[in-house]
Amino acid sequence: MTFEPDSQGQTTVSKGRATDRKLGDEWEDWDGTPEGDIDEPKGRFIALATGIFVIFLGLLLLGAYLVNPRLAQWPSHVSVPLRWGFWMALGASSLIYLLFVIEAASGKARILPYRWSEALLLWLLPKSVWLGKRLGLSRDRVFNSFIKVNNVLSRAHTEPGRPRKLLVLLPRCLSRETRQEIRAIMDGRPHALATAGGGEEARKAIRKERPDFIIALACERDLASGIKDVALHVPVIGIPNKRPEGPCKNTCVDIDEFRQALEFFESTSGQLQEKTRTEQK
Repeated sequence: MTFEPDSQGQTTVSKGRATDRKLGDEWEDWDGTPEGDIDEPKGRFIALATGIFVIFLGLLLLGAYLVNPRLAQWPSHVSVPLRWGFWMALGASSLIYLLFVIEAASGKARILPYRWSEALLLWLLPKSVWLGKRLGLSRDRVFNSFIKVNNVLSRAHTEPGRPRKLLVLLPRCLSRETRQEIRAIMDGRPHALATAGGGEEARKAIRKERPDFIIALACERDLASGIKDVALHVPVIGIPNKRPEGPCKNTCVDIDEFRQALEFFESTSGQLQEKTRTEQK
């Protein structure tokens, strides 16, 4: 799981930033101004992805239009199967994308195999970031929406009743209060908990724990990178952090969202939910 590499420290620190920062100074595109919360709907990514898919279909049809005159010169026993194959591939691609959109938009439907849905989602991610940039959307906003779509797929494709092993990954930049609150929620629960300060530490935790499911808390960039690395093999629910003091320093998360993700996992994994005293308070 690739979190934001620690090695970006070579980037020049902008004037005016707080001198006590250790990680936020490497945040690309950040000018030192505290960020507002990012909360994009999943429909944002679906709209961008649909735009990409329409462009993809348009390019295929344009290619077919340009090739068609030469194809007409070929023997019919060659050109006819090629034409049928092209239209069948086009129809199958459109059908698969339509089913993917139904899954992503409904939040409950489970139509395609999980790997098909996740592979299509990951294929669309860089192209949607590209389109979003041209429409004035930052990659963090596109990533935020992408994470919501990924979470929908992870939840929809998690079959209830099968025992699973959960790994909760926390970033080092969480504020002390948020970290204590999360540890209190995890207290008494039989789940693995690890703090990852970078991609290598996250991968080490995953290799050690070998989880069947991951709940990861981090910034949008780290979550998108980590989901690209592992989501085809291990479902991931990502919870983007809030950064009132800028990136990588005293960040916090929506505790209710974390609690809901945890309860979703427990309700579908066949584990007995052990309510902690801390939760009940």
